[in-house]
Amino acid sequence: MNAASTALPHPLATPGHSHHHRKTSMPVLPSKLVAGLLAAGMLACAPAQAAYSHASANLNNFQFQLIDLDLTDNITPSITFNFTQFDGYLTFLSGKQGGTRYLPDYGTISGAYATGSASATSAPTGLHVEAHVNSVPSSLSVQVHTAQSLSFTLSPSTRLMFSAQADAFLDQKGIDRASSTARMSGSLYSTINGVDGFSDFHTALDSKEGKGSRLLEGALSSGAGVARGTLSASTTISLVHSGATSPVPEPATYGLLAAGLLVIGAARRKARKA
Repeated sequence: MNAASTALPHPLATPGHSHHHRKTSMPVLPSKLVAGLLAAGMLACAPAQAAYSHASANLNNFQFQLIDLDLTDNITPSITFNFTQFDGYLTFLSGKQGGTRYLPDYGTISGAYATGSASATSAPTGLHVEAHVNSVPSSLSVQVHTAQSLSFTLSPSTRLMFSAQADAFLDQKGIDRASSTARMSGSLYSTINGVDGFSDFHTALDSKEGKGSRLLEGALSSGAGVARGTLSASTTISLVHSGATSPVPEPATYGLLAAGLLVIGAARRKARKA
């Protein structure tokens, strides 16, 4: 500004003049509408609720029964278990924390972590896996598995009936992929007059949500010769979450925000015309 310039007196400060002014004011929105708009904005920007999960799977009460398919061959039905293979592990990775533990024999492994815990048990009488996830700050990968595989020899003309009680439970929210499974299978190889024979069965209880319970059953039959086979049982929990994503507001939230903007715009246009 030029130093020689002088400021004009304010009209209200000039004596001897009267001025009439139209007062305009911003429209006052109803308090309920303001509160609704604020709530909608907070809802649109609020973070998603934390994910969580509780899962378990069990196989118990293993039983088998032998049935004689030829009462005239004078062969008593029999089964011989040759060896047992074990497979068990626990992987709990939450973000950059966690790790993997292994279960190579009968026993129990467990782990406690910042966002949850998990355990796996393998015993002659059953299998058990369990996992708890309290929150998922970033990504999550939980894999808990235990299995037994029994190799056996079955007498000729014999049917093997095998069963186990299965239970699976899963309660989760906000996790991308989650499952709890108890599984049983069997296979049998035999040779009759130089011809190879094969039979198998597969059965499972799989829970994606809630609690399930069922008796898993299977059957294998040998021919006129000795047969060799395998019985397998396993319990598995899988929890996988890819990571936190930006929440997407519900359509009703968008509608409330749009309605509020329309009301404000209409009120301002009305004020200009007045």
